[in-house]
Amino acid sequence: MTTQESKQASDNAIGGRPSDDICPERLAESGRAVENLAHMVKNIIQVLSGCGEIIDLGLETGQVDRVRQAWQLYKPNFKRLKKFQVDLIKFTKNYPLELQPCDVGDIFAAAVKEAEAMLSARSVEIVSKTQHNLPTLVADGEKLREAIVNVLIAAVDNLQGQAGQVTLDARTDAVGEAIVVSVSDSGPRLDEAACRMLLSPGERPGTMLGVGLEVPLAQQVIEDHGGSLAINTNAAKVGNTVDMTLNLKATSKN
Repeated sequence: MTTQESKQASDNAIGGRPSDDICPERLAESGRAVENLAHMVKNIIQVLSGCGEIIDLGLETGQVDRVRQAWQLYKPNFKRLKKFQVDLIKFTKNYPLELQPCDVGDIFAAAVKEAEAMLSARSVEIVSKTQHNLPTLVADGEKLREAIVNVLIAAVDNLQGQAGQVTLDARTDAVGEAIVVSVSDSGPRLDEAACRMLLSPGERPGTMLGVGLEVPLAQQVIEDHGGSLAINTNAAKVGNTVDMTLNLKATSKN
């Protein structure tokens, strides 16, 4: 496979061919993302390196149990490192939207199916609520699914390693001109400063499931659709909610 063929295969795996135009602001944001997340990536690589040494020793000495135990730690960390690489590429490059009529219920179902293993492993209950007879949304369904999964990951991280509940909800706004997709969690309430931090790439306190790019990527996708993303705009004192508003008359920035 040539270098060009390899690049094409990589682009297809991530989400089609990116636009050749990358604005300087996005490149600057990507540079800051790498700087902010370098410590997290270093820690993941250290874990992978340590697991690799244990696996090598276990294979040499026939200690299958040690190999199995190390692999159970190696596998999720390798997936996180891979996710970071893919997410950083998506955050840096501009992938044009592929707009088509979408059923929000189908997008919810696909997002929940993808996140099921992650949620069950952390003893997180997921509740999905969709307003009856929601209008069809003209959007890039695949990118919206990815955005919802990313916000789900952020919601699980909000639970800070504890069991809890995450709720997905979709409804039309008060005037019927937009669909509002909400992801709520039962974790400790984030203050205004913490909400602002979520909108920028960065490592979060505690044991993260995500890679620090989840909410910025979701915001990028929603804004590319001409919509908006907001965190904790309600008056609740517990739990957190991310609201993603999408106009029914779709507009695209791409």
